[in-house]
Amino acid sequence: MAVYLKCIPLTYKQSIFDINYQHLKEQGIKTLFFDLDNTIIGYDEVELSPSHVRFFKALERSFEVVIISNSGRKRVEPALAKTNLKFVWHAKKPLKFGLKKALNMANGQKSETILIGDQLMTDVLGGNRFGIQVILVRSVKRKSDRLITQFNRKLEKMIIKKIKNKRPELYDERLKAYVNDHAV
Repeated sequence: MAVYLKCIPLTYKQSIFDINYQHLKEQGIKTLFFDLDNTIIGYDEVELSPSHVRFFKALERSFEVVIISNSGRKRVEPALAKTNLKFVWHAKKPLKFGLKKALNMANGQKSETILIGDQLMTDVLGGNRFGIQVILVRSVKRKSDRLITQFNRKLEKMIIKKIKNKRPELYDERLKAYVNDHAV
């Protein structure tokens, strides 16, 4: 399968707060993976806000929740210090290594797992390669992106252009709003 097809999410939402988690539960989803940086908090933020902590505590009543981040432990552990969330640091997305580790931590099944993230080249590509569905969300604060993420965003533009040309119906349905939300 062409790489660009693995960069198409299940759907796009404005934020983690705009996802209908009850609907996911009704669809048989039991495990939620969340990217940390620019999905939950910006790269320039050091910890989850009290509203984030409450949000994740509520989700944990219905789901196994694992934070899966490409950032190092020194970034991830302090960010989640006010929670009891499980996490995988230095996950190496889009490689499968970190996703497999997270699935084992959650004692989950691929068919019952959703990954929520803000990047096509790490979260969406990684989740699809691993065999789990992915919800793409608007980046919290793109101006805080690190250099590697800025590079990934350039690759992302090329991939999106290819999707738009080769699969316009999927572009319109799943990526057009994402592109419009991030237009400069």
